[in-house]
Amino acid sequence: RTAREAALAYYDSYNSKQMGAVLELIAEDCVYEDLIYQDPFVGRAAIAAYFRKIEALVPPDIKFCVEDITEGDPRRCGVRWHVEIADDSGRATEFPFSRGVSFYEVNDLGQIVFARDIVEPAIKPGAAALSGISVVAPLVRKLGPNANPAVLKTLPLASGAMWAFYAGYLGYVMLSTAAPGVPAWQVSPEALQAVLHESYNYFYVNIGLAQLGLNPVPCIAEHPVSEAMFNAVNAWSLMWWPVMLADPLGRRVKSKLPIWVGTQFLTNVFFPIYLAKRLAPESPEAAAAAQGAGSEAAPARLPGCAPIVGAVAATVGVVSIGWALFARPEAGDLPARWEYFTTLLATSRVDWAFGVDACLYAVWQAWLLGAVGAAPAYRFVPFFGLAAWLM
Repeated sequence: RTAREAALAYYDSYNSKQMGAVLELIAEDCVYEDLIYQDPFVGRAAIAAYFRKIEALVPPDIKFCVEDITEGDPRRCGVRWHVEIADDSGRATEFPFSRGVSFYEVNDLGQIVFARDIVEPAIKPGAAALSGISVVAPLVRKLGPNANPAVLKTLPLASGAMWAFYAGYLGYVMLSTAAPGVPAWQVSPEALQAVLHESYNYFYVNIGLAQLGLNPVPCIAEHPVSEAMFNAVNAWSLMWWPVMLADPLGRRVKSKLPIWVGTQFLTNVFFPIYLAKRLAPESPEAAAAAQGAGSEAAPARLPGCAPIVGAVAATVGVVSIGWALFARPEAGDLPARWEYFTTLLATSRVDWAFGVDACLYAVWQAWLLGAVGAAPAYRFVPFFGLAAWLM
């Protein structure tokens, strides 16, 4: 089979949605460069995973129409094409911004061993592109081979930025004298005692047991607003475990469980460690293996515990709202509780940090659920959106 024959068979099989036949035309060690992506798909397994994604997302009546194809070289060919779709009357209509060219190379068996697709860009920079070249050229000369985007991707820029954020977080939230309250090394014994009492009443379990006359550990009351904040943030922390397991980049973090356990005790003092490690670049071998397994193209796989975790957290969240508003009548009416809450955030470093962590958790939720393809309602509704997604 010549390159020309392989390319035409490829388009015919694709247009008739015979993906099995398409894959038979592709060599095991094929390198496929679709230039709308930064990295190539290497190997038949990675290409098959990508084609499964295409099947799931691209309408079945999309067809490639070959306008011209080279001949004369049995091993290599170039193709000029555009894409068509059937309109409501059934007539073929050219799809906008769908003109493109491709290059194919085959091996001795007539299988495609290299392919490159270049499609028409939807944005037409025109003369601005020429100006851009004049601006970028001196930088490329300076960087030399390091200007290659593939090289830049191997640098831990995103991970380093998260580590820098983490250092700033620790410096300001834990150690700074500029934030409300006193820094960690000056926290009073009374504040630590209050946190200990709230820990005894984790998720209100001990409080419920006390109502039944069962007191496995002392049930010492604190202000209901502080108790509610403590339990709500810890319920949010609880939900990170199934998210970490479903996160396609979570495979890069080998120490997820200790980080999550630490998050349960000290919230954001530990969780940014996971965020920084998941952003660290992988070796080319590990990235190719993950791509071959289709890990980043596959839908999120939540662990079996996810619905239970979501239900527990949602229950704690609802109880926390009611607890802050109505529990322990001696704490006063709603205006008094609101005044206590604002005073707490302005004077207590521990409780102010809980408030900061809750705001950051909302950001992490939108980011990580975006990585697994969750709907906006789950991503952008803090706490309860995550609980609903897990359930």
